[in-house]
Amino acid sequence: MDRDLVNAIHFMYRHGPLDWNYIWCSPDTKPDIEKFFDPTSPGTLPNQLIAFLKAVEEQMSTLPKPDFAFGYPLKVPVRKLGDRRPCYAVMPYSMPWSLPVKTAIITAAANCGFDCEVTGDLPTPGKIVDQIWQGIRKADAVIVDITGNNPNVFYELGLAHALGKEVILLAQGSQDLPFDIKTTRYLTYDPANLKDLERSIENALKLVSARYPHEGPEPRF
Repeated sequence: MDRDLVNAIHFMYRHGPLDWNYIWCSPDTKPDIEKFFDPTSPGTLPNQLIAFLKAVEEQMSTLPKPDFAFGYPLKVPVRKLGDRRPCYAVMPYSMPWSLPVKTAIITAAANCGFDCEVTGDLPTPGKIVDQIWQGIRKADAVIVDITGNNPNVFYELGLAHALGKEVILLAQGSQDLPFDIKTTRYLTYDPANLKDLERSIENALKLVSARYPHEGPEPRF
Protein backbone atom coordinates (compact mmCIF):
# COMPACT_ATOMS: atom_id res chain seq x y z
CA MET A 1 0.00 0.00 0.00
CA ASP A 2 1.15 3.54 -0.67
CA ARG A 3 0.76 6.33 1.84
CA ASP A 4 -2.33 7.85 0.26
CA LEU A 5 -4.20 4.55 0.45
CA VAL A 6 -3.21 4.07 4.09
CA ASN A 7 -4.37 7.60 4.89
CA ALA A 8 -7.65 7.04 3.07
CA ILE A 9 -8.42 3.84 4.99
CA HIS A 10 -7.53 5.58 8.24
CA PHE A 11 -9.82 8.52 7.45
CA MET A 12 -12.77 6.33 6.43
CA TYR A 13 -12.30 4.13 9.50
CA ARG A 14 -12.38 7.12 11.84
CA HIS A 15 -14.73 9.55 10.10
CA GLY A 16 -16.87 7.77 7.51
CA PRO A 17 -17.16 9.17 3.94
CA LEU A 18 -13.78 10.03 2.47
CA ASP A 19 -12.64 13.64 2.34
CA TRP A 20 -9.96 13.81 -0.36
CA ASN A 21 -8.36 16.86 1.27
CA TYR A 22 -6.94 14.65 4.02
CA ILE A 23 -4.84 12.33 1.85
CA TRP A 24 -2.05 12.60 -0.69
CA CYS A 25 -3.87 12.88 -4.02
CA SER A 26 -1.32 11.31 -6.33
CA PRO A 27 -2.44 10.19 -9.82
CA ASP A 28 -2.96 6.58 -8.76
CA THR A 29 -4.95 7.38 -5.62
CA LYS A 30 -8.50 6.92 -6.82
CA PRO A 31 -8.07 3.51 -8.53
CA ASP A 32 -6.22 2.23 -5.44
CA ILE A 33 -8.91 3.33 -3.05
CA GLU A 34 -12.01 2.33 -4.99
CA LYS A 35 -11.40 -1.39 -4.49
CA PHE A 36 -11.84 -0.86 -0.74
CA PHE A 37 -15.08 1.13 -0.99
CA ASP A 38 -18.39 -0.30 0.19
CA PRO A 39 -20.16 -0.98 -3.16
CA THR A 40 -23.43 0.36 -1.71
CA SER A 41 -21.83 3.52 -0.29
CA PRO A 42 -18.84 4.83 -2.27
CA GLY A 43 -16.31 6.67 -0.17
CA THR A 44 -16.89 4.47 2.90
CA LEU A 45 -15.48 1.15 4.11
CA PRO A 46 -17.61 -2.02 4.23
CA ASN A 47 -18.81 -2.92 7.72
CA GLN A 48 -16.99 -6.26 7.58
CA LEU A 49 -13.68 -4.53 6.88
CA ILE A 50 -14.28 -2.04 9.70
CA ALA A 51 -14.97 -4.91 12.10
CA PHE A 52 -11.74 -6.62 11.04
CA LEU A 53 -9.72 -3.44 11.42
CA LYS A 54 -11.19 -2.89 14.90
CA ALA A 55 -10.19 -6.40 15.94
CA VAL A 56 -6.62 -5.94 14.69
CA GLU A 57 -6.41 -2.49 16.30
CA GLU A 58 -7.45 -4.04 19.62
CA GLN A 59 -4.82 -6.77 19.23
CA MET A 60 -2.16 -4.09 18.75
CA SER A 61 -3.21 -1.97 21.71
CA THR A 62 -0.60 -3.98 23.64
CA LEU A 63 2.17 -6.27 22.44
CA PRO A 64 0.40 -8.84 20.24
CA LYS A 65 -0.20 -12.41 21.40
CA PRO A 66 -0.06 -15.61 19.32
CA ASP A 67 -3.55 -14.90 17.94
CA PHE A 68 -2.32 -11.76 16.16
CA ALA A 69 -4.02 -11.64 12.75
CA PHE A 70 -0.79 -10.98 10.87
CA GLY A 71 1.56 -12.97 13.12
CA TYR A 72 1.80 -15.64 10.42
CA PRO A 73 2.25 -15.19 6.66
CA LEU A 74 -1.13 -15.87 5.05
CA LYS A 75 0.50 -17.28 1.91
CA VAL A 76 1.92 -20.29 3.79
CA PRO A 77 -0.28 -23.40 3.38
CA VAL A 78 -2.24 -24.68 6.37
CA ARG A 79 -0.32 -27.48 8.09
CA LYS A 80 -1.66 -31.01 7.78
CA LEU A 81 -1.61 -33.82 10.30
CA GLY A 82 1.97 -35.09 10.59
CA ASP A 83 3.64 -31.90 9.35
CA ARG A 84 6.40 -30.64 11.60
CA ARG A 85 5.84 -27.29 13.30
CA PRO A 86 8.16 -24.38 12.44
CA CYS A 87 10.48 -23.00 15.10
CA TYR A 88 13.11 -20.28 14.95
CA ALA A 89 16.23 -19.96 17.11
CA VAL A 90 18.06 -16.72 17.81
CA MET A 91 21.54 -16.80 19.32
CA PRO A 92 25.09 -15.48 18.96
CA TYR A 93 26.72 -17.72 16.36
CA SER A 94 30.40 -16.75 16.64
CA MET A 95 31.05 -17.87 20.22
CA PRO A 96 33.03 -21.05 21.09
CA TRP A 97 29.86 -22.60 22.54
CA SER A 98 27.55 -21.58 19.68
CA LEU A 99 27.72 -24.75 17.58
CA PRO A 100 27.08 -27.30 20.37
CA VAL A 101 24.26 -25.16 21.81
CA LYS A 102 22.72 -24.77 18.35
CA THR A 103 22.86 -28.55 17.91
CA ALA A 104 21.16 -29.05 21.28
CA ILE A 105 18.37 -26.62 20.34
CA ILE A 106 17.76 -28.28 16.97
CA THR A 107 17.78 -31.75 18.55
CA ALA A 108 15.32 -30.77 21.29
CA ALA A 109 13.03 -29.13 18.74
CA ALA A 110 13.09 -32.21 16.49
CA ASN A 111 12.22 -34.43 19.46
CA CYS A 112 9.06 -32.34 19.97
CA GLY A 113 7.96 -32.31 16.34
CA PHE A 114 9.46 -28.93 15.40
CA ASP A 115 11.75 -28.00 12.51
CA CYS A 116 14.09 -25.33 13.86
CA GLU A 117 15.72 -22.70 11.67
CA VAL A 118 18.63 -20.86 13.27
CA THR A 119 19.87 -17.31 12.82
CA GLY A 120 23.13 -17.43 10.88
CA ASP A 121 22.12 -20.54 8.92
CA LEU A 122 20.02 -18.75 6.30
CA PRO A 123 21.41 -20.06 2.99
CA THR A 124 19.53 -18.00 0.41
CA PRO A 125 20.77 -14.63 -0.83
CA GLY A 126 18.83 -11.54 0.08
CA LYS A 127 18.42 -8.93 2.77
CA ILE A 128 19.29 -10.58 6.08
CA VAL A 129 16.82 -8.62 8.21
CA ASP A 130 13.97 -9.53 5.86
CA GLN A 131 14.95 -13.20 6.04
CA ILE A 132 15.05 -13.07 9.84
CA TRP A 133 11.63 -11.39 9.87
CA GLN A 134 10.20 -14.09 7.60
CA GLY A 135 11.73 -16.88 9.68
CA ILE A 136 10.31 -15.48 12.92
CA ARG A 137 6.93 -14.70 11.36
CA LYS A 138 6.29 -18.25 10.19
CA ALA A 139 7.44 -19.83 13.49
CA ASP A 140 5.14 -21.24 16.18
CA ALA A 141 7.86 -20.72 18.79
CA VAL A 142 11.04 -18.65 18.97
CA ILE A 143 13.96 -19.82 21.11
CA VAL A 144 16.29 -16.98 22.10
CA ASP A 145 19.68 -17.39 23.81
CA ILE A 146 20.37 -14.06 25.52
CA THR A 147 23.76 -15.12 26.91
CA GLY A 148 26.10 -12.13 26.79
CA ASN A 149 23.33 -9.59 26.00
CA ASN A 150 24.16 -9.61 22.30
CA PRO A 151 22.54 -6.57 20.56
CA ASN A 152 21.57 -8.55 17.45
CA VAL A 153 19.87 -11.17 19.60
CA PHE A 154 17.84 -8.53 21.42
CA TYR A 155 16.85 -6.93 18.12
CA GLU A 156 15.46 -10.25 16.92
CA LEU A 157 13.80 -10.85 20.28
CA GLY A 158 12.01 -7.53 19.76
CA LEU A 159 10.78 -8.71 16.36
CA ALA A 160 9.42 -11.89 17.94
CA HIS A 161 7.57 -9.88 20.59
CA ALA A 162 6.15 -7.55 17.93
CA LEU A 163 4.70 -10.56 16.10
CA GLY A 164 3.17 -12.06 19.24
CA LYS A 165 5.34 -15.17 19.24
CA GLU A 166 5.70 -17.54 22.17
CA VAL A 167 9.32 -17.03 23.18
CA ILE A 168 11.58 -19.42 25.12
CA LEU A 169 14.52 -17.53 26.62
CA LEU A 170 17.82 -19.25 27.43
CA ALA A 171 20.91 -18.01 29.27
CA GLN A 172 24.10 -19.42 30.70
CA GLY A 173 23.81 -18.61 34.40
CA SER A 174 22.34 -15.41 35.76
CA GLN A 175 22.05 -12.43 33.43
CA ASP A 176 22.03 -8.70 34.02
CA LEU A 177 18.92 -8.20 31.94
CA PRO A 178 17.72 -4.95 30.35
CA PHE A 179 14.71 -3.34 32.00
CA ASP A 180 12.35 -4.41 29.19
CA ILE A 181 12.63 -8.12 29.99
CA LYS A 182 13.91 -8.07 33.57
CA THR A 183 10.70 -9.70 34.82
CA THR A 184 10.72 -12.38 32.10
CA ARG A 185 11.40 -15.96 33.12
CA TYR A 186 14.26 -17.70 31.32
CA LEU A 187 15.91 -21.13 31.34
CA THR A 188 19.45 -21.24 32.66
CA TYR A 189 21.88 -23.86 31.44
CA ASP A 190 25.47 -25.03 31.73
CA PRO A 191 27.21 -25.33 28.32
CA ALA A 192 29.06 -28.33 29.74
CA ASN A 193 25.77 -30.17 30.29
CA LEU A 194 23.75 -29.77 27.12
CA LYS A 195 21.58 -32.84 27.73
CA ASP A 196 19.91 -30.92 30.54
CA LEU A 197 19.44 -28.00 28.15
CA GLU A 198 17.76 -30.29 25.62
CA ARG A 199 15.37 -31.57 28.28
CA SER A 200 14.53 -28.04 29.42
CA ILE A 201 13.80 -26.92 25.86
CA GLU A 202 11.67 -30.00 25.21
CA ASN A 203 9.61 -29.32 28.33
CA ALA A 204 9.11 -25.71 27.23
CA LEU A 205 8.16 -26.62 23.67
CA LYS A 206 5.54 -29.06 24.93
CA LEU A 207 3.78 -26.06 26.48
CA VAL A 208 3.69 -24.03 23.25
CA SER A 209 0.09 -23.51 22.18
CA ALA A 210 -1.21 -25.66 19.37
CA ARG A 211 -2.18 -23.70 16.30
CA TYR A 212 -4.43 -26.40 14.82
CA PRO A 213 -6.69 -28.97 16.55
CA HIS A 214 -4.54 -31.92 15.46
CA GLU A 215 -1.50 -30.40 17.23
CA GLY A 216 -2.83 -30.41 20.77
CA PRO A 217 -5.44 -28.99 23.15
CA GLU A 218 -7.24 -25.71 22.62
CA PRO A 219 -4.80 -22.77 22.48
CA ARG A 220 -4.26 -20.69 25.60
CA PHE A 221 -4.55 -17.50 23.56
